[in-house]
Amino acid sequence: MPTATTGPQRLVTLLLVAMLLSGCASLIVADTTPLAPSQMAPLGSESISTGGLRLSALTTAKATPDLLVLVAISGGGKRSAAYSYGALQGMRDVSVQTAGGPQPLLSLVDGIFAISGGSFTAAYYGLYRDAAFGRFEKDFLYVDTNAYVWGIFLLPWNWGWLADPTLGTNDYMEQGYDRTMFHGARFKDLAARGRPLIAIGATEVSSGKPFIFTQENFDLICSDLAQFPVARAVAASNGFPGLFSPVTLTNRAARCGGREPGWLRRVTQADLGDPLSRIGVEAKSATRYLDQDDMRYVHLNDGGVSDNLGLRAMGTMMQNVTPSQEALAAFGLDRLRRILVISIDGQNVQDLSVSQRRTVGGLFALFGLVAGGKIDRFSFETMVTFDQQLRNVTEAIRAARCAEGPTIHGSPCEDVQSAFVQVSLSDMPPGADRDRLLAIPTGLTIERTSVDALIRAGRDAITNSEPLRRFLRSYPSRAPAYSAISAGTQR
Repeated sequence: MPTATTGPQRLVTLLLVAMLLSGCASLIVADTTPLAPSQMAPLGSESISTGGLRLSALTTAKATPDLLVLVAISGGGKRSAAYSYGALQGMRDVSVQTAGGPQPLLSLVDGIFAISGGSFTAAYYGLYRDAAFGRFEKDFLYVDTNAYVWGIFLLPWNWGWLADPTLGTNDYMEQGYDRTMFHGARFKDLAARGRPLIAIGATEVSSGKPFIFTQENFDLICSDLAQFPVARAVAASNGFPGLFSPVTLTNRAARCGGREPGWLRRVTQADLGDPLSRIGVEAKSATRYLDQDDMRYVHLNDGGVSDNLGLRAMGTMMQNVTPSQEALAAFGLDRLRRILVISIDGQNVQDLSVSQRRTVGGLFALFGLVAGGKIDRFSFETMVTFDQQLRNVTEAIRAARCAEGPTIHGSPCEDVQSAFVQVSLSDMPPGADRDRLLAIPTGLTIERTSVDALIRAGRDAITNSEPLRRFLRSYPSRAPAYSAISAGTQR
């Protein structure tokens, strides 16, 4: 026989059920929207769809059409978010001499690739631009976000994820980010702002490879990124495994009628058969997305798992256009003479003092040391690889220009240079301030004084960077022999 319950017990049971149901009903989990036939490019085109949030489709009115500026922002929780926010302030304060007079470096940025904690800063700036300065602190950096995380697990009205297998803890994080920072913004709102491209990075769970929220990647699953919530992408980018559930996308690839990106058609059988060919490996990964029977769903978690610097996707983008002079011209890259890439690294450093102790510590300490060590080694390899990819694309642009003629727009065809500038929290001058900031754990709550100190450190890292100054001094400010045009528009 069922056990009888008292009135108070029955009331508590009913309240819990009501809380669970209300928690489920209050969240609407966004999924992918299929590309409309009108958005699809003709078969055999360079891209699967037209327009959207991609570098080649975002217009620019820069006074420096021969200069490409890309920024990568690392993971590292709110520590990285604050440090990178200060770095953006520093770029606003640094001037670039152009034909039209001095311009803030920040106004010349073409793309920002951001991972995990850095995605908060990138997405917020992408939506609000100069209005972000002075607001981001109050909307996010000073907020006790950890308390919200605890609330997801401890407050009964947030327990919908326990009752509904299609609902996850990260869906609640998305709701919080949207309420405090993004206010219903979709990627179409980012695209409407023009450059810089804001590319938020996550990790695809089954392969462990980066997945970047740009239209090129959504093309592979035949979906329209424009309708996707910005807050959901940021939640995916910050979805620490085990603590937060993955963000899941439905693959719609079968709807695109066999379309594939142009770079994929140029991959040779030799590359596909070579396990050491980077473009061959990327081609195999892209082919999985294009086969809906092979990959029906795309599960995404923290971007720092696959790339905690935000450089791998940027390097892959460069790599995929490098072998083709036609692709370089189609994307307008053959008119470039200067490429500047700034890596903003707000990661902390590995605790080496453990080698002086008999015991490592508890489970969480061990996990942090193992994960931190892997991230440090992986980040070094990422930087070495990216540096070579940047050299390759620089040489490819130089060759493409010289194939057109000895002089391009009044400049020698071979006059193409690039610079990879790194600013890192770990490169602060030794002292108590550096030690204190590097000791801040990777989390979502930081005391206000530390936030302010991190912002200052990021700003100073940019304004005091000698490699950055050296590159900007080398940039010629004379007027080019052509006007600024939209990216991707051929001459």
